[in-house]
Amino acid sequence: MFFMPLSIYDIPSDIGKTLSDLRKAAKKKQADIAKSLNVAQSHVSRIEKGKVTPTGQELEEYVKAIGTEEAQYYLKFLKPWEILKRPSFRNPQRDNLWKAETSLKELQKLISEDAPDFLIRQAEMYDRRVREEAEYLTSLEHSIAFTGPVGVGKTTAICKLTGLLIPQEKQIIRQSVLAVGTGRTTVCEVGIRGGEKFGIRIKPQSLDEINKLVEDLYNNNNHDSEENPPEIISLEVQRLLFNMAGLNGKAFADLVQKHENLDTLRLNFLEMLNLQERTREEICFEANSNQIEIEWLKETFKQINYGNHKEFSVPQRVDIIVPSDFFNSSSYELEVIDTRGLDKDGTAVRRDLMECLSDPRALTVLCSRFKDAPSSEIFELINNLIQTGSEKLLKERVIILVLPQNDEAYNATNNAGDPVDSKDEAYSLKCEEIRISLKSLVKEIDVNDIPILFFNAKPDEDNPSDVAKILIEKLDQLRYTCVQRLSSSVDAINILIKNQKEKNAREAYERVSKSLEIFLNNYQNKLLFFGSVHQKTLIPEMRKTHSGTLRAAIRRNGKLDKFDVYFLLGNGSRSVAWNATMSIFHELKGILKNLSGDDLIKEYAAGLITQILANWDEWHQDFLDYSEQISEQIFKPHLIKSYIWDDCMLMKGSGFRNEVISKFQGWFNAYEQRHLHELLNAQIEKAWQEKVLGKLGNLIGNVTTS
Repeated sequence: MFFMPLSIYDIPSDIGKTLSDLRKAAKKKQADIAKSLNVAQSHVSRIEKGKVTPTGQELEEYVKAIGTEEAQYYLKFLKPWEILKRPSFRNPQRDNLWKAETSLKELQKLISEDAPDFLIRQAEMYDRRVREEAEYLTSLEHSIAFTGPVGVGKTTAICKLTGLLIPQEKQIIRQSVLAVGTGRTTVCEVGIRGGEKFGIRIKPQSLDEINKLVEDLYNNNNHDSEENPPEIISLEVQRLLFNMAGLNGKAFADLVQKHENLDTLRLNFLEMLNLQERTREEICFEANSNQIEIEWLKETFKQINYGNHKEFSVPQRVDIIVPSDFFNSSSYELEVIDTRGLDKDGTAVRRDLMECLSDPRALTVLCSRFKDAPSSEIFELINNLIQTGSEKLLKERVIILVLPQNDEAYNATNNAGDPVDSKDEAYSLKCEEIRISLKSLVKEIDVNDIPILFFNAKPDEDNPSDVAKILIEKLDQLRYTCVQRLSSSVDAINILIKNQKEKNAREAYERVSKSLEIFLNNYQNKLLFFGSVHQKTLIPEMRKTHSGTLRAAIRRNGKLDKFDVYFLLGNGSRSVAWNATMSIFHELKGILKNLSGDDLIKEYAAGLITQILANWDEWHQDFLDYSEQISEQIFKPHLIKSYIWDDCMLMKGSGFRNEVISKFQGWFNAYEQRHLHELLNAQIEKAWQEKVLGKLGNLIGNVTTS
């Protein structure tokens, strides 16, 4: 028998696990494989554990010993891919990706120096689209981020859904591995991933941030009673810092009295925190421990979260690794994120939440209590997405999760005021109520396209596996949407190759180009009106946010997690950019829709229309993302060094909020900032011409954009 050299195979890092899975599927034992390879069983075991990489000959003999078509397919699969990155063999879309690889090879033959320009432009667009969609599908990493108001029960739901439970406990509060209660228990964002053994990793807060937290404690203790400010540092962070320092609230107040100023208090308090000994960032369960793994995880997490673990500092984020069926039984490399709860004294338009929502690989679960779903905070989040041109992701990557507690659902009444007959009736009525409330917001999608789930974490109520299944199915749908886009691009390539010499194909392209040229002539170099970015999100959020939170943000020169002045400015910029271009965006989609009804275009350029539409969406989102980022980049260097922060810190009394708003409006409207507004408008205008209209022009050979 002739064995091909090793170089013909591209050996992946997970080959051992894949060979093990293939062997088990064939109902073969390691001893059977060892006998065929004429090696010790221990050698086969080391291959499957990833400790030894098989040679080309061993690989072929291994596959032959397994003896299934799937194993033979895997051998072919391991040959190097020339264009795309080869996916994992367990990737559900591996066949789609192989078709994409094959199509790109064919497309490269088409692109030559003597090819007509109209073919080259289409080929380049299709090539880029296929590569982008393939890159998305090649990765199996996805996250499911839970967000909602403080105290709605999202952490409890996460524990139930992911199996982070102490089985022998009966009460929910004792069952849950993560700290749960009536809210304000988890000190920071928590990520949960699957792994071989239990462990915890933290990303610690910087010393600078810990100094600011100590200052928050000091100012919260030293406030003027006439102002009656709300809490400006969360209760969970206060608790953690006090525990780390070995103090309680009264002892800290006494400590403040002993110091003349903040600086001496801070030095003393930092010394009490003993940060030089709190440098550990990772801990794993030891097999020789007397504890049960899940109980060790609960206790260790509690110690870190409450500041009682002597080796860990203040966490900025905690990552938990668990060998859970929820993670290990999935085709995907999942991460579940428990975001920090939404405070009523802060804004729902937070950087961390918007990053989750804008992540194309993330599913965001918006949680609300049964009685007030959708909560005002969730309603505000959804409204902001719509106002900033992101309504489409509500359909693709958002789920509303309603969390009834105790007997809330059973105590509901129907539209006639009578008690409901069942939990299902209560769920149905609440679902309709939510859809009616959202109907006034959504414009581009059907409100029924936003999934609404119900889950009562109380024992013997709703089955967590049913909800978990729907979450995974939503990820399946997300990837299927990408598969459809990829298949559309591959089909367009095949049609382009097939019709490259057809006269009708060129005529169909020219019809499309002519319509696009007329559209571009109407809008190229036409100035748009964007308006004042600070009035769109920042000032309205200042009016709604608690004065204590506003004061805390001012004391940090605008950089507070739950009220980030610079992010809100960027969000406002995105909103005005969307308002200025929304009608133009929809106008082109209407033109393309009409063109798709043309018989010649339908036969020879249907793929081109589909690809232009997909690119138009992408270009417009890129433009909105840029508008958001450039606003921060332009205003932040000037605003952060401004006198405004010191002036605002001097303000007191019941008129504090209004005085702050007036001061900020004055700063933004001042003549000295006029050049910043002009620069921002010019940059957004330039981005619209280059990143959107310019790319459309390049597709049809129109390069007159400025």
